Amino acid sequence: MNPVSFVSNARKYGPAGLLILTGAVLVGRAIFHPGTEGMPVGNDPTASSAVAVWNNIGGCGSSGGGAAAGAGKWMGRGVSGGLVDLEILSNHTLGPDYMYSAVAGTETFHWPTHPTWTASLATAWKSAEFEYEGYKVPADPTPRLDRITGGFGDLGLGLNKTFGNENEHSVGLNLMFPTGQHDIKRLHVKAASAQGIISGDDVRWMNPFVQPGSGLYSLGASYEYTKTKDWGLIVFGGSYTSQWAWDNWECRDQYTEVDDKVVNCQGTSPSPLTWKFWELQHQPWDGDPKKWTDSYGAPGTGATGADGFSFYGYIGHKEESSTQSVGLTLSIPMSPTYYWEYGPLPDSRVSQRMRTNDYTLKLSTGLEITNPSFPIFLSLGIPYKLNDIVDRGRLVNPQNYVGTVGVKGTFF
Repeated sequence: MNPVSFVSNARKYGPAGLLILTGAVLVGRAIFHPGTEGMPVGNDPTASSAVAVWNNIGGCGSSGGGAAAGAGKWMGRGVSGGLVDLEILSNHTLGPDYMYSAVAGTETFHWPTHPTWTASLATAWKSAEFEYEGYKVPADPTPRLDRITGGFGDLGLGLNKTFGNENEHSVGLNLMFPTGQHDIKRLHVKAASAQGIISGDDVRWMNPFVQPGSGLYSLGASYEYTKTKDWGLIVFGGSYTSQWAWDNWECRDQYTEVDDKVVNCQGTSPSPLTWKFWELQHQPWDGDPKKWTDSYGAPGTGATGADGFSFYGYIGHKEESSTQSVGLTLSIPMSPTYYWEYGPLPDSRVSQRMRTNDYTLKLSTGLEITNPSFPIFLSLGIPYKLNDIVDRGRLVNPQNYVGTVGVKGTFF
Protein backbone atom coordinates (compact mmCIF):
# COMPACT_ATOMS: atom_id res chain seq x y z
CA MET A 1 0.00 0.00 0.00
CA ASN A 2 1.20 3.48 -0.83
CA PRO A 3 2.20 5.12 2.50
CA VAL A 4 1.04 8.54 1.35
CA SER A 5 -2.34 7.16 0.32
CA PHE A 6 -2.64 5.26 3.63
CA VAL A 7 -1.96 8.39 5.68
CA SER A 8 -4.40 10.42 3.59
CA ASN A 9 -7.17 7.84 3.99
CA ALA A 10 -6.49 7.48 7.72
CA ARG A 11 -6.74 11.22 8.17
CA LYS A 12 -9.90 11.37 6.07
CA TYR A 13 -11.84 8.38 7.41
CA GLY A 14 -10.15 7.61 10.71
CA PRO A 15 -12.22 9.92 12.97
CA ALA A 16 -15.51 8.69 11.50
CA GLY A 17 -14.39 5.08 11.89
CA LEU A 18 -13.36 5.71 15.50
CA LEU A 19 -16.76 7.32 16.17
CA ILE A 20 -18.57 4.21 14.86
CA LEU A 21 -16.25 1.84 16.73
CA THR A 22 -16.65 3.71 20.02
CA GLY A 23 -20.44 3.67 19.61
CA ALA A 24 -20.37 -0.11 19.08
CA VAL A 25 -18.25 -0.58 22.21
CA LEU A 26 -20.66 1.60 24.20
CA VAL A 27 -23.70 -0.38 23.08
CA GLY A 28 -21.95 -3.71 23.62
CA ARG A 29 -20.91 -2.82 27.15
CA ALA A 30 -24.43 -1.68 28.00
CA ILE A 31 -25.87 -5.00 26.74
CA PHE A 32 -23.35 -7.51 28.04
CA HIS A 33 -22.11 -5.70 31.18
CA PRO A 34 -25.18 -3.97 32.63
CA GLY A 35 -23.55 -2.97 35.94
CA THR A 36 -21.03 -3.66 38.68
CA GLU A 37 -20.74 -2.73 42.31
CA GLY A 38 -19.12 0.57 43.21
CA MET A 39 -16.00 0.67 45.36
CA PRO A 40 -15.83 2.42 48.73
CA VAL A 41 -13.54 5.42 48.95
CA GLY A 42 -14.21 6.38 52.53
CA ASN A 43 -11.62 6.23 55.30
CA ASP A 44 -13.71 3.87 57.44
CA PRO A 45 -12.77 0.17 57.05
CA THR A 46 -16.29 -0.89 58.07
CA ALA A 47 -17.88 0.93 55.16
CA SER A 48 -20.19 -1.14 52.97
CA SER A 49 -18.64 -2.50 49.78
CA ALA A 50 -21.73 -1.33 47.93
CA VAL A 51 -21.22 2.38 48.58
CA ALA A 52 -21.79 3.90 45.15
CA VAL A 53 -19.18 6.25 43.75
CA TRP A 54 -19.65 8.70 40.90
CA ASN A 55 -16.23 10.32 40.53
CA ASN A 56 -16.35 12.90 37.74
CA ILE A 57 -19.35 11.21 36.19
CA GLY A 58 -19.51 13.89 33.55
CA GLY A 59 -16.09 12.85 32.36
CA CYS A 60 -14.39 16.06 33.36
CA GLY A 61 -15.49 18.20 36.22
CA SER A 62 -19.09 17.27 35.91
CA SER A 63 -20.45 18.23 39.25
CA GLY A 64 -22.25 21.55 39.13
CA GLY A 65 -21.36 24.12 36.54
CA GLY A 66 -23.34 26.05 33.97
CA ALA A 67 -22.24 24.23 30.85
CA ALA A 68 -21.57 20.63 31.73
CA ALA A 69 -18.46 18.95 30.37
CA GLY A 70 -19.20 17.31 27.03
CA ALA A 71 -17.65 14.36 25.23
CA GLY A 72 -15.48 16.48 22.94
CA LYS A 73 -14.79 19.91 21.49
CA TRP A 74 -16.90 21.34 18.71
CA MET A 75 -14.67 21.82 15.66
CA GLY A 76 -15.93 22.85 12.25
CA ARG A 77 -17.39 25.72 10.31
CA GLY A 78 -20.15 26.29 12.83
CA VAL A 79 -22.34 29.27 12.02
CA SER A 80 -21.78 33.03 12.26
CA GLY A 81 -23.06 36.40 11.15
CA GLY A 82 -25.56 37.29 13.87
CA LEU A 83 -25.24 39.36 17.01
CA VAL A 84 -26.08 36.35 19.20
CA ASP A 85 -24.82 32.79 18.72
CA LEU A 86 -26.65 29.96 20.48
CA GLU A 87 -25.06 26.58 21.19
CA ILE A 88 -27.04 23.76 22.78
CA LEU A 89 -25.32 20.53 23.85
CA SER A 90 -27.09 17.46 25.18
CA ASN A 91 -24.61 15.35 27.17
CA HIS A 92 -25.23 11.81 28.40
CA THR A 93 -22.90 9.82 30.63
CA LEU A 94 -23.29 6.07 31.07
CA GLY A 95 -21.62 4.35 34.04
CA PRO A 96 -21.91 0.93 35.71
CA ASP A 97 -24.92 1.90 37.82
CA TYR A 98 -25.88 5.41 36.75
CA MET A 99 -27.03 7.55 33.84
CA TYR A 100 -26.17 11.22 33.97
CA SER A 101 -27.67 13.80 31.59
CA ALA A 102 -27.22 17.51 31.06
CA VAL A 103 -28.57 19.97 28.52
CA ALA A 104 -26.24 22.96 28.36
CA GLY A 105 -26.94 26.21 26.57
CA THR A 106 -24.39 28.92 25.79
CA GLU A 107 -25.36 32.30 24.36
CA THR A 108 -22.45 34.29 22.87
CA PHE A 109 -22.87 38.02 22.28
CA HIS A 110 -20.86 39.95 19.66
CA TRP A 111 -20.01 43.66 19.58
CA PRO A 112 -20.12 44.90 15.96
CA THR A 113 -17.71 47.74 16.77
CA HIS A 114 -15.34 45.40 18.64
CA PRO A 115 -15.37 42.16 16.62
CA THR A 116 -12.55 40.52 18.61
CA TRP A 117 -14.50 40.70 21.88
CA THR A 118 -17.36 38.40 22.89
CA ALA A 119 -19.39 37.86 26.06
CA SER A 120 -21.19 34.64 26.97
CA LEU A 121 -23.92 33.34 29.25
CA ALA A 122 -23.97 29.62 30.16
CA THR A 123 -26.90 27.72 31.68
CA ALA A 124 -27.68 24.03 32.12
CA TRP A 125 -30.36 21.57 33.16
CA LYS A 126 -28.98 18.43 34.80
CA SER A 127 -30.42 15.12 35.92
CA ALA A 128 -29.00 11.86 37.25
CA GLU A 129 -30.47 8.37 37.62
CA PHE A 130 -28.43 6.07 39.83
CA GLU A 131 -28.46 3.25 42.36
CA TYR A 132 -27.58 4.02 45.96
CA GLU A 133 -26.72 1.80 48.90
CA GLY A 134 -24.93 3.71 51.61
CA TYR A 135 -23.73 2.54 55.00
CA LYS A 136 -26.27 0.57 57.04
CA VAL A 137 -26.27 -1.71 60.07
CA PRO A 138 -27.20 -5.43 59.69
CA ALA A 139 -30.64 -4.75 61.13
CA ASP A 140 -31.43 -2.37 58.24
CA PRO A 141 -33.15 -4.43 55.49
CA THR A 142 -33.12 -1.58 52.95
CA PRO A 143 -31.96 -2.84 49.51
CA ARG A 144 -30.14 -0.85 46.86
CA LEU A 145 -32.32 2.13 46.00
CA ASP A 146 -33.01 3.75 42.64
CA ARG A 147 -32.62 7.50 42.98
CA ILE A 148 -33.19 10.47 40.65
CA THR A 149 -31.93 14.03 41.11
CA GLY A 150 -32.23 17.01 38.79
CA GLY A 151 -32.61 20.74 38.35
CA PHE A 152 -30.95 23.81 36.89
CA GLY A 153 -27.18 23.97 37.18
CA ASP A 154 -24.93 26.88 38.05
CA LEU A 155 -24.91 30.10 36.01
CA GLY A 156 -21.78 31.06 34.07
CA LEU A 157 -20.57 34.38 32.66
CA GLY A 158 -17.63 34.70 30.29
CA LEU A 159 -15.56 37.30 28.45
CA ASN A 160 -13.31 36.37 25.52
CA LYS A 161 -10.73 38.21 23.38
CA THR A 162 -9.10 37.01 20.15
CA PHE A 163 -5.87 38.44 18.76
CA GLY A 164 -3.11 37.72 16.26
CA ASN A 165 -2.76 38.17 12.51
CA GLU A 166 -5.50 35.61 11.90
CA ASN A 167 -7.13 35.81 15.34
CA GLU A 168 -5.46 32.50 16.09
CA HIS A 169 -5.00 33.32 19.78
CA SER A 170 -7.84 33.50 22.27
CA VAL A 171 -7.91 34.36 25.99
CA GLY A 172 -10.91 34.27 28.28
CA LEU A 173 -12.19 34.83 31.79
CA ASN A 174 -15.20 33.06 33.28
CA LEU A 175 -17.15 33.25 36.53
CA MET A 176 -19.60 30.65 37.81
CA PHE A 177 -22.31 31.46 40.35
CA PRO A 178 -23.72 28.66 42.56
CA THR A 179 -27.33 29.06 41.46
CA GLY A 180 -28.01 25.32 41.08
CA GLN A 181 -29.21 23.26 44.04
CA HIS A 182 -26.28 21.48 45.69
CA ASP A 183 -27.97 19.87 48.71
CA ILE A 184 -30.66 17.51 47.40
CA LYS A 185 -31.65 14.94 50.04
CA ARG A 186 -33.32 11.56 49.79
CA LEU A 187 -34.96 9.38 52.46
CA HIS A 188 -33.00 6.18 53.10
CA VAL A 189 -35.31 4.52 55.63
CA LYS A 190 -37.75 5.42 58.39
CA ALA A 191 -35.68 4.09 61.28
CA ALA A 192 -36.39 3.27 64.91
CA SER A 193 -33.81 3.54 67.67
CA ALA A 194 -34.34 -0.14 68.52
CA GLN A 195 -32.73 -1.03 65.19
CA GLY A 196 -29.49 0.62 66.22
CA ILE A 197 -29.88 3.50 63.79
CA ILE A 198 -30.85 7.12 64.37
CA SER A 199 -34.47 7.36 65.42
CA GLY A 200 -36.81 9.12 63.05
CA ASP A 201 -36.40 9.65 59.33
CA ASP A 202 -32.96 8.76 57.99
CA VAL A 203 -32.53 11.50 55.38
CA ARG A 204 -29.20 11.74 53.55
CA TRP A 205 -27.57 14.25 51.22
CA MET A 206 -26.86 12.81 47.81
CA ASN A 207 -23.20 12.98 46.84
CA PRO A 208 -21.96 16.10 44.99
CA PHE A 209 -21.45 14.30 41.67
CA VAL A 210 -25.21 13.90 41.18
CA GLN A 211 -26.19 17.38 42.38
CA PRO A 212 -27.28 19.92 39.70
CA GLY A 213 -25.17 22.65 41.33
CA SER A 214 -21.80 22.77 43.04
CA GLY A 215 -22.52 25.13 45.95
CA LEU A 216 -19.25 26.90 45.06
CA TYR A 217 -18.14 29.95 43.12
CA SER A 218 -15.47 29.41 40.48
CA LEU A 219 -13.20 31.87 38.71
CA GLY A 220 -11.17 30.74 35.73
CA ALA A 221 -8.86 31.87 32.95
CA SER A 222 -8.23 30.13 29.62
CA TYR A 223 -6.05 30.28 26.52
CA GLU A 224 -6.52 28.64 23.12
CA TYR A 225 -4.46 28.53 19.91
CA THR A 226 -5.91 27.59 16.52
CA LYS A 227 -3.77 26.72 13.51
CA THR A 228 -5.54 26.60 10.15
CA LYS A 229 -4.33 24.07 7.59
CA ASP A 230 -5.43 23.28 4.04
CA TRP A 231 -7.05 20.09 5.32
CA GLY A 232 -8.50 21.37 8.59
CA LEU A 233 -7.58 22.70 12.03
CA ILE A 234 -5.20 22.05 14.91
CA VAL A 235 -6.40 23.40 18.26
CA PHE A 236 -4.77 23.24 21.65
CA GLY A 237 -5.31 25.17 24.86
CA GLY A 238 -5.62 25.09 28.60
CA SER A 239 -7.39 26.63 31.56
CA TYR A 240 -7.04 27.17 35.28
CA THR A 241 -10.11 27.28 37.53
CA SER A 242 -10.21 28.29 41.19
CA GLN A 243 -12.98 27.33 43.65
CA TRP A 244 -14.50 29.53 46.37
CA ALA A 245 -17.17 29.00 49.04
CA TRP A 246 -19.22 31.39 51.14
CA ASP A 247 -18.65 30.84 54.86
CA ASN A 248 -22.38 30.55 55.62
CA TRP A 249 -22.20 27.97 58.41
CA GLU A 250 -24.51 29.32 61.13
CA CYS A 251 -26.52 26.08 61.01
CA ARG A 252 -23.58 24.28 62.66
CA ASP A 253 -23.45 26.65 65.63
CA GLN A 254 -26.85 26.00 67.25
CA TYR A 255 -26.41 22.51 68.73
CA THR A 256 -23.83 20.45 70.59
CA GLU A 257 -24.26 17.00 69.02
CA VAL A 258 -23.00 16.61 65.46
CA ASP A 259 -26.04 14.67 64.28
CA ASP A 260 -28.28 17.48 65.54
CA LYS A 261 -26.14 19.98 63.62
CA VAL A 262 -26.57 17.91 60.46
CA VAL A 263 -30.34 17.71 60.84
CA ASN A 264 -30.46 21.47 61.41
CA CYS A 265 -28.37 22.16 58.28
CA GLN A 266 -30.53 19.80 56.24
CA GLY A 267 -33.63 21.65 57.42
CA THR A 268 -32.36 25.21 56.95
CA SER A 269 -30.54 24.55 53.63
CA PRO A 270 -28.10 27.50 53.92
CA SER A 271 -27.62 29.39 50.68
CA PRO A 272 -24.24 29.41 48.91
CA LEU A 273 -25.04 32.72 47.20
CA THR A 274 -23.89 36.11 48.49
CA TRP A 275 -23.07 39.59 47.25
CA LYS A 276 -20.41 39.89 49.97
CA PHE A 277 -17.62 38.58 47.81
CA TRP A 278 -15.02 39.49 50.44
CA GLU A 279 -16.49 36.70 52.60
CA LEU A 280 -15.72 34.03 50.02
CA GLN A 281 -13.15 31.47 51.14
CA HIS A 282 -10.75 29.98 48.63
CA GLN A 283 -10.58 26.19 48.71
CA PRO A 284 -7.00 25.59 49.92
CA TRP A 285 -4.50 23.46 48.01
CA ASP A 286 -3.38 21.72 51.20
CA GLY A 287 -6.82 21.43 52.81
CA ASP A 288 -7.56 18.21 54.69
CA PRO A 289 -10.71 18.56 56.83
CA LYS A 290 -10.96 15.44 58.99
CA LYS A 291 -14.55 16.05 60.06
CA TRP A 292 -17.69 17.55 58.58
CA THR A 293 -17.63 20.17 61.34
CA ASP A 294 -14.22 21.31 60.06
CA SER A 295 -15.30 21.58 56.43
CA TYR A 296 -14.71 24.81 54.52
CA GLY A 297 -16.79 23.71 51.51
CA ALA A 298 -20.34 24.28 50.30
CA PRO A 299 -22.71 25.48 53.06
CA GLY A 300 -24.73 22.62 54.51
CA THR A 301 -23.28 19.58 52.79
CA GLY A 302 -19.65 20.60 53.38
CA ALA A 303 -18.57 19.19 49.99
CA THR A 304 -15.24 20.86 49.15
CA GLY A 305 -13.85 21.99 45.82
CA ALA A 306 -10.38 22.08 44.30
CA ASP A 307 -8.53 24.32 41.89
CA GLY A 308 -7.61 22.56 38.70
CA PHE A 309 -5.75 22.69 35.41
CA SER A 310 -7.12 21.39 32.12
CA PHE A 311 -5.12 20.91 28.91
CA TYR A 312 -6.45 19.75 25.55
CA GLY A 313 -5.42 19.21 21.96
CA TYR A 314 -7.60 18.43 18.92
CA ILE A 315 -7.14 17.78 15.22
CA GLY A 316 -10.03 18.38 12.83
CA HIS A 317 -10.30 17.36 9.17
CA LYS A 318 -12.66 19.50 7.09
CA GLU A 319 -14.71 18.35 4.14
CA GLU A 320 -17.48 20.09 2.26
CA SER A 321 -20.29 18.53 4.26
CA SER A 322 -18.60 17.63 7.56
CA THR A 323 -15.67 18.03 9.92
CA GLN A 324 -14.24 15.03 11.77
CA SER A 325 -12.08 15.48 14.87
CA VAL A 326 -10.11 13.56 17.46
CA GLY A 327 -8.56 14.89 20.65
CA LEU A 328 -7.29 14.47 24.19
CA THR A 329 -8.17 16.33 27.39
CA LEU A 330 -6.10 16.08 30.57
CA SER A 331 -7.66 17.27 33.87
CA ILE A 332 -5.40 17.81 36.89
CA PRO A 333 -6.86 18.71 40.33
CA MET A 334 -4.57 20.71 42.59
CA SER A 335 -5.87 19.00 45.73
CA PRO A 336 -8.30 16.26 46.79
CA THR A 337 -11.96 17.02 47.33
CA TYR A 338 -14.06 15.67 50.21
CA TYR A 339 -17.67 15.05 51.10
CA TRP A 340 -19.35 13.22 53.97
CA GLU A 341 -21.63 10.18 53.98
CA TYR A 342 -23.67 8.30 56.56
CA GLY A 343 -21.43 5.95 58.56
CA PRO A 344 -20.96 4.18 61.89
CA LEU A 345 -21.47 5.72 65.31
CA PRO A 346 -20.70 8.24 66.71
CA ASP A 347 -21.83 11.16 64.55
CA SER A 348 -23.29 8.58 62.18
CA ARG A 349 -24.92 11.01 59.75
CA VAL A 350 -21.53 12.35 58.58
CA SER A 351 -18.96 9.97 60.08
CA GLN A 352 -17.68 8.59 56.75
CA ARG A 353 -15.40 10.95 54.82
CA MET A 354 -15.18 10.35 51.06
CA ARG A 355 -12.09 11.51 49.17
CA THR A 356 -11.64 12.12 45.43
CA ASN A 357 -8.41 13.07 43.65
CA ASP A 358 -8.76 11.89 40.05
CA TYR A 359 -6.31 12.75 37.29
CA THR A 360 -8.38 12.16 34.17
CA LEU A 361 -7.41 11.66 30.52
CA LYS A 362 -10.34 11.79 28.10
CA LEU A 363 -10.16 10.44 24.55
CA SER A 364 -12.63 12.17 22.25
CA THR A 365 -13.89 11.91 18.69
CA GLY A 366 -16.42 14.17 17.04
CA LEU A 367 -18.32 14.84 13.83
CA GLU A 368 -19.86 18.13 12.71
CA ILE A 369 -22.54 17.79 10.04
CA THR A 370 -22.19 21.10 8.22
CA ASN A 371 -25.28 23.20 7.64
CA PRO A 372 -25.24 26.96 6.88
CA SER A 373 -28.05 27.64 9.36
CA PHE A 374 -28.01 24.93 12.04
CA PRO A 375 -24.93 22.66 12.04
CA ILE A 376 -25.14 19.48 14.14
CA PHE A 377 -22.40 18.04 16.32
CA LEU A 378 -21.98 14.41 17.45
CA SER A 379 -19.25 13.32 19.84
CA LEU A 380 -18.16 10.43 22.03
CA GLY A 381 -15.68 10.60 24.91
CA ILE A 382 -13.95 7.91 26.96
CA PRO A 383 -12.37 9.19 30.20
CA TYR A 384 -9.69 7.18 32.01
CA LYS A 385 -8.59 7.71 35.61
CA LEU A 386 -4.81 7.84 35.43
CA ASN A 387 -4.60 7.14 39.18
CA ASP A 388 -6.05 3.67 38.66
CA ILE A 389 -3.75 2.92 35.73
CA VAL A 390 -0.66 3.90 37.73
CA ASP A 391 -1.77 2.04 40.88
CA ARG A 392 -2.57 -1.20 39.04
CA GLY A 393 0.22 -0.99 36.48
CA ARG A 394 -2.10 -1.75 33.56
CA LEU A 395 -4.86 -0.24 31.49
CA VAL A 396 -8.20 -0.40 33.31
CA ASN A 397 -11.76 0.00 32.11
CA PRO A 398 -12.85 3.61 31.57
CA GLN A 399 -14.87 5.10 34.40
CA ASN A 400 -17.79 5.82 32.07
CA TYR A 401 -18.74 6.75 28.50
CA VAL A 402 -19.87 10.21 27.44
CA GLY A 403 -21.98 11.07 24.39
CA THR A 404 -22.88 14.55 23.12
CA VAL A 405 -25.35 15.84 20.54
CA GLY A 406 -25.32 19.56 19.78
CA VAL A 407 -26.75 22.22 17.50
CA LYS A 408 -25.77 25.83 16.79
CA GLY A 409 -27.60 28.86 15.47
CA THR A 410 -27.03 32.58 15.01
CA PHE A 411 -29.65 35.29 15.38
CA PHE A 412 -30.26 38.99 14.85
